[in-house]
Amino acid sequence: MTNIKLKNDLIIMLIIIISPFAFYLHLLSPNEEQVWETMFFTMDAGYFENIRNYLWIYSYKILTILLISLWFITCKNWWRFFLFVPLSWEIFKFTGFIDERYNFFNPHNYITSFPIFVLYAMLLIFISKKLNYYSKNKRFKTQLNSEIYLLMKELSVFRNSDSKELKEQLKRLRQQKDVLDKKVYLTKLLELRDSLSI
Repeated sequence: MTNIKLKNDLIIMLIIIISPFAFYLHLLSPNEEQVWETMFFTMDAGYFENIRNYLWIYSYKILTILLISLWFITCKNWWRFFLFVPLSWEIFKFTGFIDERYNFFNPHNYITSFPIFVLYAMLLIFISKKLNYYSKNKRFKTQLNSEIYLLMKELSVFRNSDSKELKEQLKRLRQQKDVLDKKVYLTKLLELRDSLSI
């Protein structure tokens, strides 16, 4: 369970650390090119001035959605559902960007962005509930372990004089071992053990 929580924390931490650097990935693209051709893909800037501007807008919108989503997932306050307002607006702007660029959707962008937002919001709520379950489970284990530790500490409070007395009784019992019957010796040892545990 702690490995899963640690893995989730590391993934969230890596996304937060990498996101400012990912925002500047558009600088790797050619500055004055309208079409960027590589051996893996060909990218057209469309009505944008150049590829760099196109990728800057694309990365800006995706990173905004990503960071608001991370904020929602990691926030444990009741007001986190208000983050859906800016998130829905960013998804609306992103679908508008894709629609203007590729003509995927109809002209009524609100109608097409709403189902996408609902699906995305349900995914975020699901992920948040899963992470919250692991968080509550870890918190419960920590509380349980601390309570067990405190109880054991209370039980282990044992005066030094009692310890010396028990050692003396054990020493005498060991000296009588050869004289006593095995059953009697065992019962006396058990009595001594019980006096220790109480």
